[in-house]
Amino acid sequence: MAVVAGVRAQNTASLSPQDAALLALAREAVRGAVTGSSPIALPVAALGDLPSQGVFVTIERNGNVVGCRGTLQPRFANLRTEVQTAARSAATTDPRYRPLTPPDLSRFLVTVTVIERLEPIGRAEALTLTSADGIALQAGNNTGVVLPYEGRDPATRLRWAYQKAGVPNNSSCRLWRVVARRFRG
Repeated sequence: MAVVAGVRAQNTASLSPQDAALLALAREAVRGAVTGSSPIALPVAALGDLPSQGVFVTIERNGNVVGCRGTLQPRFANLRTEVQTAARSAATTDPRYRPLTPPDLSRFLVTVTVIERLEPIGRAEALTLTSADGIALQAGNNTGVVLPYEGRDPATRLRWAYQKAGVPNNSSCRLWRVVARRFRG
């Protein structure tokens, strides 16, 4: 682990060049959204031609989440746009938190979660997921997502998924294991 602006972060030297570039892209998109400036253009070669995937960007300050936005399924033509859009949204439009301000930029940590796949599961299997597994729940038109490494135990994560979907626990629903790649800095 390394310290990035006073916050514990993953050692970016251990990241693949593409993951490091996506992390830098997310951090710059957060800065640009907060300051109103254009994000710094990263070399195209650093990201290559990455196909679009679902992605979430989580922003933390002092160990507390201050924004998290994204989607399970891709919405744009490439991963670069997915990351930029999720990062800007996490910084400025997450309804659970106030928008970030320029002073917030002195110390923040970004986690990028790239969705690799969703695997349908039953309720019993949801209660055996490891912390490396996320969970997605759909009840009617409502969806709740708990990303990998959120929550202490499977029962807590399942309860949170119901809460995030805005439906009572034990409501009829469809469940998926969220398999994702996660990196932070």
